[in-house]
Amino acid sequence: MQVIPRIFSTDANGKDEREFLTPFFPSMSKMATDIFLKGYQWPFDPQRIENLQSSLIDILVFNENQKGRRVFMDFLHNPIGGKEMSEFKIEDLEPEALNYLKATGAMQKLPIERLEHMNRPAIDIYKEHDIDLYTEPLEISVCSQHNNGGFAIDKWWQSNIKRTFVIGEMAGSHGIKRPGGSALNAGQVGASRAAEYIVNVYADDTSNIEDDLQVKNSIEKISKLFCSDSDLIPQQVISEIQHRMTTFAGHIRKSENAQKALSDAIELHKKIQSKGFNFENPKDFITAIQAEHLAFSSIGYLKVIVELLNTGSGSRGSHLVLTDDGIEIHPDVKDPDNGKSLKFKPENKDLRNSIIRIQLDENTGIFECRSVPVRSAPKDRKAFEPAWTDYRQGKIYN
Repeated sequence: MQVIPRIFSTDANGKDEREFLTPFFPSMSKMATDIFLKGYQWPFDPQRIENLQSSLIDILVFNENQKGRRVFMDFLHNPIGGKEMSEFKIEDLEPEALNYLKATGAMQKLPIERLEHMNRPAIDIYKEHDIDLYTEPLEISVCSQHNNGGFAIDKWWQSNIKRTFVIGEMAGSHGIKRPGGSALNAGQVGASRAAEYIVNVYADDTSNIEDDLQVKNSIEKISKLFCSDSDLIPQQVISEIQHRMTTFAGHIRKSENAQKALSDAIELHKKIQSKGFNFENPKDFITAIQAEHLAFSSIGYLKVIVELLNTGSGSRGSHLVLTDDGIEIHPDVKDPDNGKSLKFKPENKDLRNSIIRIQLDENTGIFECRSVPVRSAPKDRKAFEPAWTDYRQGKIYN
């Protein structure tokens, strides 16, 4: 979007094109700048909605999709304004957008030319997937950007399960905001630290009989998933879970909807445990395992989402919490459930000093949530010589 393509919507059949953004912006300059910033500030951010900021674009795209319309980016044309708007002129962009495009030399006439100059590989990647940006528009929707959490780890990126390390975005070290350069660098450092710990602490370890028993028990559990009388088809179950999570655990959330989704997820998992799956192709066995794992993990995700919303967290990270008594996004952006103006609950910043940790109680089979304080950065600093001694003697791994 940094190249500022035209954005339009159609009906479900690709007809009835509309410049749906124009009614929400006072000028072409503001609308075009927001389109640029949507690419520049790429994740959805509730703190960038009010006062015509870039994440309003996400809400407007979502709003069109809720109406059953499709949204496209057209790189062959610049944005098209309404009757009250002037034509697009790149020189009319607000300074943040204009200065960036000037600095990158992307002042070409059309979006496709600017994209070709700034990021030709992007055009090639879409071409590899049979989408030719030189001849056709690109269909878009709002997608979940970031996990906003992850597995609990220690300073060596080891989970609470010994010898199991979690690195990258799966680790709960990125925080709730966008995974910027510092977070990505931290993930790379984590991989390096995990490797160092494994070499120095677990290098001489060998598997034991308990590991073999765990594998045997897992195989026995998985074997029970097959049942020729079941009405559960693995891929259909996965599709159901995906739809539920996208609808209720994505970037737009409501407390009552999340609670209903959690109840449905629990019922689905109970059904899987009691009835198993019905499949004929041996390859479906793998899909059945995936479906069972997804069904179970979705309960954990929805449980912590419900817990977070119940604490009054409000809109934070990459999700917007809807509420009837919140802040109005725009008079013309309607809540699909009641037709009223869409309103959201702002973030409760008092909760930034704590996080919710969820863990499965193996005895009860129930996920339990608890609030834990954010881990503070260490303040103690050792002198070089004793720190170097601890490193050489391997004490740092204790």
